[in-house]
Formats: sequence, structure tokens, C-alpha cells
Amino acid sequence: MSSVIGIDLGTTYSAVAQFDEFGRPVMIPDPEGKYLLPSCVALINDEWRVGVDAWGQWSADYGIEDKSSAARFKREMGTSKQYPIGPHSLNPVELSSHVLKNLASYAEQAVGPLAPVVITVPANFSNEARQATINAAESAGLELANIINEPTAAAMYYAYSGKLSQAGIYAVFDLGGGTFDITIAEFDGKSVEVIWSDGIARLGGVDFDEALQTVVKEKYEGLTGEIVSEEHMNHEGFDLRRIQDLKHSLSRREKVSVFVKGQVIEVTREEFEAKISNFVTQVYLCCENALEGGNVDPHRLDGVILAGGSTRMPIIQQTVQHLFGQDPLSIANVDEVVALGAALYAGHRSDTDVLTKLQQASAAEMSVQDVANKHFGTRAIDDNFGMGERRLINSIIIEKGTPIPCSMTEKYHTVAPNQTEINCTITECDHEEETFDPKFVRIIAEGSLELPPGRPPGQEIQVTYKYDINQIMHCYFEDTDSGKKKEITVDLMKGGPRDD
Repeated sequence: MSSVIGIDLGTTYSAVAQFDEFGRPVMIPDPEGKYLLPSCVALINDEWRVGVDAWGQWSADYGIEDKSSAARFKREMGTSKQYPIGPHSLNPVELSSHVLKNLASYAEQAVGPLAPVVITVPANFSNEARQATINAAESAGLELANIINEPTAAAMYYAYSGKLSQAGIYAVFDLGGGTFDITIAEFDGKSVEVIWSDGIARLGGVDFDEALQTVVKEKYEGLTGEIVSEEHMNHEGFDLRRIQDLKHSLSRREKVSVFVKGQVIEVTREEFEAKISNFVTQVYLCCENALEGGNVDPHRLDGVILAGGSTRMPIIQQTVQHLFGQDPLSIANVDEVVALGAALYAGHRSDTDVLTKLQQASAAEMSVQDVANKHFGTRAIDDNFGMGERRLINSIIIEKGTPIPCSMTEKYHTVAPNQTEINCTITECDHEEETFDPKFVRIIAEGSLELPPGRPPGQEIQVTYKYDINQIMHCYFEDTDSGKKKEITVDLMKGGPRDD
């Protein structure tokens, strides 16, 4: 029988967990007994390496032109960015594929042949980034069952753990290496119902590391008068492995010292926190937006639960306490909850014929309902702009926060005499203030619907979006009078349109 696993594909670290034969989520260690794999790829002695060795090489490569490694590429998923590594040039999909192959390899050695896997993505990931994640899994030779939003996976683990004191509404505060997500969800036993999600695509431990590196650089320059160029930033004391160690130390101590080119540089927690205050403010505002979007009073939450290693920072803990009026619950390893939740979701979504009786019983106890994490709409002409002027707008059909599955219908009308075609567009956007302006929305799929000729304007076009539990949306554009219909299917799990 194949083993059911879930993978947390992270910006700085990745991890894999199993839904074991007893129906429990357990972490799978690498051959050295470690649960966290640095999400770093390097070419060392003509051999592709992933993990600790690659991370060491990447640190040594920092600031130099001829690199033999790459890291933090998750942030560029869905883009065409290229990373030069020796004579090669790899994109984020290819680099992520190396990480996934490594995780799958040692997981298979530990637990045997793998069933279709679940991989996590940030809740705020774009459709292109989701598709890139799917492509990376396929390139790694993995059969993919589903992807799941990272805070939803963490919520599943917390619900399963039984460590929440009561049913109620909780905030899942997920701050990892590269992204921030805040999800408001209702917990009842092992059931999770997401109310609202929001996030920031480029904010996390990576930014905090670079801010601390800048503090050390500026203090060194102030002490010595020597200007440190980028090519010298990989020297001892400046390199990001050492900087990350300093950051961790500042979570436990008020000040730390680092030896840089013969000089002892002292950095206080206060100085570091001042440098990252802008990032903390962004987190705070994002949480406020999520609470407002979910119509939830922060002081009435039953608890705040954490995911992601960056939540260990004192300033983040203080921000949570200030915003929500309570300390976050410290009831799980924040580095592991996403992978463990992914394993639970993999078990929950698996066919019963690949599960033991105990696994089937455990999976049957769980339920999860997610929501639309973006606004979905279509581009249309607004005839009511004023003074007879028309303007192109984005018209929302499924609002962000709508529980899925759902079905929504809106009616539109043709605008020109003898109009023989309409452009069928499917759009997405993140924020309420962006919903109506086409400049701020993205077209994720489009097609055209042919119309009968010779008709006056004002013919009714009915548009229906059906969004199912598998995050597949069937979009129907129908000419009411003639019955002509155009269907566009968008696989939101896989990030784009597909053929039926």
C-alpha cells in the first residue's frame, strides 16, 4: 500500500510529513535526522545538491557574479526569472523540482512508495504561481493529488491536535520565510471552516535577514569608515548564514555581537526591530484588513495560533498581542504545522482504497471548507457612468471570502447594434479597492462567444461562475435569447484554464 504524504514547499525551508498507518500526521526526517530541508540548490563538483551543502554554497556565492547556487526562488514562482548556476540557467519551477525530488527521495526511502501527494502554497499565491508549483511537482516525477493553502493546512493540524481548549473562531497567523498569510477560521472538533484569508506575497524571514544584514553593514561602516561593497557582503560576519544565526539569537537576547573583519559589532534587538518596523506595520494592517473582511472583532477571537518560524520573533509576538488583545497559543512546533496539516489533508482527500482502516477512520473525522481567496469577475461596459459616457469596468461575480463550493450569476447586456461577439474574460483581484478598475485586475482566462447578427443593443447575456470544492471554476457566458453558450473552465488549484 502506498504511503500518503504532504509537503510544505517553503521559501527558506521545506519539510515532508506522512499520514501514517494509524491515521496520524508525523514528520519524516532526512537521512541525517533533520526535519527541515533548506530550500536551496547548488551545483557542487558537477553534482546537483539540495539542502545544507547547497545553503553553504549559496552563502559563499552572495554578492559575486559567477554563482553556483540559488535560493529563495519560491518568491518568483509563476515568473520567467532565470537563475544562473555555473553553465546552467534554471527557472523557479526547475529549482523547486530539485527540492521536491530530494524530499520525495528520502520520504520514499523512509516510508516506501508514495501515493499522490499534497503540496502547500501561500493563500495569496497567484494562479500563475500555483500552476508553477504544479509544474514543479510534475517535473519532479510526483503525482499530485491537491495543493492546499498553507494557513488552511496549519488550521487542519491544530484542529486535529485536540490542543485547542474550545470550539470557536481562531486566527491563523502564518509568517514564514517569504510570505505572510492571515486566515480567520471557525473550529469545531476536527472540522475547519475558513471565514477569510489575506496576505502579503513578499514579506517574511528573508526580509528580516536582509534588514539585519544592513544593520551590521551600517554599523561596521560607521565604526571603520570603510564602505562595504556588495561583493564583500559574503565575508564572515556579513554572510546570511551568520546573519540568520544572529536573528535567532536576538529572539532570545537583547543584544548580540558579531566579529566582522577584525571588528566586534554589537547589535541590539531595539536596533533590529527599528529596521523592520515597516514590515511589522504591513503585517498589522493586513491583519486588520482580514478581520474587517471577515467581520470579526479581534477581541472576541477564541485564540490566535501560529505557523512559520518568523512568528518566534518577540516583536511579532508583541504585535499579535497588541492587535488581538491576547498572547498567541504556544501549542505546536510552528516550523512543522504546515507539513503536518498537508499530510492530514492528503489523508482526508485520498481514495479509501489506499488507506488502512485506521486511516479511513481518522480521515472521516476531519472536514475542511475553504473560501475564495480572491475576487473573481469579468470585464464589462458600464453605461451608467454619467453624461452618457461609457467606461470599461471589472464586474465582480464571486466575492472574496465566499464559501466554496458556490454558484453565482450576473446579467449583462450587449452595447452595440448588430453586435456579433462578446469577449468573455475571467478576472481576479485581491483587494476591495481594486475590484472595479480593470488596470488593477488580472485576466486569468478568456474566450469569445459568437452572437446572432442583426439584433439591436441591450440583448441579455447571463454569466454564471460555478466554483467547486476542488477549486475548479466553470464559467458560462450565455446569450439568453438564442441560447448560445461559451464555457471556460478554470482550474484554480492548477492555476489556469483547461480543456474538459
